[in-house]
Amino acid sequence: MTMYMLIEHKPEGRVTASVIGWPAITAQGNTEDEAITSLRHALTAQLRAAKVVPLELDIEPPWLQTIGIFQHDPFAHELDALIADYRDEHAAEDLRADVEDHAA
Repeated sequence: MTMYMLIEHKPEGRVTASVIGWPAITAQGNTEDEAITSLRHALTAQLRAAKVVPLELDIEPPWLQTIGIFQHDPFAHELDALIADYRDEHAAEDLRADVEDHAA
């Protein structure tokens, strides 16, 4: 399993490592290696003693409350077209870069 961490060099010379998305799991050390090793032990201990389960909430997602708020805005269609053009342009650039990466 790969976890991503944030490494911070503190002004007092210590190094802090924390798992991104898991703010409660942090570790410190005098070096990056010490902080990473301590963090690995803390995260392993946490995961061995716990389990991850889904949590269903019986509420409407808040972002659904905004559906349709721009339906009568005269600039909404223009903005949609600009966004679509931008995405199309950048998708083509990304596709070209992927092809070049695979060709190399």
